[in-house]
Amino acid sequence: MVESWIKEIKGGLNLTYVESSELRALAKKDEIKTKNGIPVYHTKIKSRSAAFTRNVYTIDKETEEKIKKGMSYLQSSDFVFLDRVIGQNPNNRFGVRLYVPKDYARLAYMFAENFFPPEGKEPEIVTVCVPNWDGREILVFPNEKTTYILGSDYYGEVKMSFLRMAMHIMREERNGLGLHAGSKVYRIKTGGELKDRGVLIFGLSGTGKTTITCADHGLRDPERVFILQDDINMLTYSGFSYGTEKNFYVKTDSITSQPALLEAALSKGAIAENVFVKDDGTIDFDNLSISTNGRCIVQREKVKYTTDNIDLERVDVVFFNTRRYDIPPVGRFVSPAQAAAFLMLGESTITSADDPNRVGESKRVVAFDPFIIDNHHKNGNRFFEILNQNPNIKVYLLNTGKIGGLEGVKITPNITFSIVEAIMRDEIVWEFNADLGYDVAKDIPDVDISVFDPYKIYGKQKFSKIMNALREERKSYLSKFSGLKGEIREAV
Repeated sequence: MVESWIKEIKGGLNLTYVESSELRALAKKDEIKTKNGIPVYHTKIKSRSAAFTRNVYTIDKETEEKIKKGMSYLQSSDFVFLDRVIGQNPNNRFGVRLYVPKDYARLAYMFAENFFPPEGKEPEIVTVCVPNWDGREILVFPNEKTTYILGSDYYGEVKMSFLRMAMHIMREERNGLGLHAGSKVYRIKTGGELKDRGVLIFGLSGTGKTTITCADHGLRDPERVFILQDDINMLTYSGFSYGTEKNFYVKTDSITSQPALLEAALSKGAIAENVFVKDDGTIDFDNLSISTNGRCIVQREKVKYTTDNIDLERVDVVFFNTRRYDIPPVGRFVSPAQAAAFLMLGESTITSADDPNRVGESKRVVAFDPFIIDNHHKNGNRFFEILNQNPNIKVYLLNTGKIGGLEGVKITPNITFSIVEAIMRDEIVWEFNADLGYDVAKDIPDVDISVFDPYKIYGKQKFSKIMNALREERKSYLSKFSGLKGEIREAV
């Protein structure tokens, strides 16, 4: 119904289809000049409006009035629209269309650079963005494959409106599973033989998803990594994972410690959002006075170790990144059901940035994915089924935080990189831990694992008590999902 309303009144709208080459010029009025010519934009809303987002299946009178009001905005303003495609593979692409006021052409410019040219593919997903709306609300219409972004001028909201809907279509109509995960391939020696191993990396913000995705581990030819995607993948029952984005949209708060991304963020074709620019035009990513959520669209081709291909032909390894104070740096799940249970838990902990009064408390987001449209249990069930059909896929839990509390033993990125590389080479010696319920590392090359031993840090009795309490907490959380398979609920 929503898109049909657009079609009904389109004849009376001042709508202009724009080519991507025109968009930067249209957005010039909002551009902050920089030394290297990279456009920087500052927005009114500087992060996603999760608290203002709702899924709409039945259009009540109040919602209908909002849609009509949105239509009146379209009729009273100069709007542009632009088509793009999510995905590169002709077997699994999504046509997408953005409507946005001409005054906010910067959003269309970023959208154009983020995704692939349409090449004649008709749009099936539509977003209407009205940044100058009074108030703020994100209305998601799953049945219509349409989203209204009302009152936000943050590009991340635009990007995820399309990817959220694409992931929903993947689950509901294309017999797959959309994943909030990065992807890469390790070409690495295992047992003296050079092998390619496909990897998916999950994690909530701040747990190191992009850091691990873009790490090269200092590998030397013929060993190397191939970086495919940093945000959204579409997994199939065959173990094949489709990529989605032409270019990366990365956080910049720690980008100066990630050379591969920093170089790309300062290269031609980059577009920065909510980052600090000095009076002389120098971009200062470390100055977070504009926002701690600074962003940058970077050209994939400018990121080292990327290729033209964005699809992962075969998944062999899955990493769930978490930050907890009470588990070892790495664990290996012992069954598909257990891996699916931890996908449903989507576990990390609250940081001081979230709430200083609740630091260390459990934080859970199903599938590490805040963009799932309803029926969250379907994601766990589908993941379980895919793992059962692909016994080669091994799933690991990486703790990238500290052990022992806020002032505890820190697991540095270099330790995590060493662990990941050892997993790729099959060099870790594992043993089952009854308190945790899964395998833990007994020996890792070049890592003194005893430093991170929770039994030494907490004491055996206290650690066992902590794990028992955590197990009950996890069981209680999983019991909320009535449609979740029994094997998954019981696996913790």
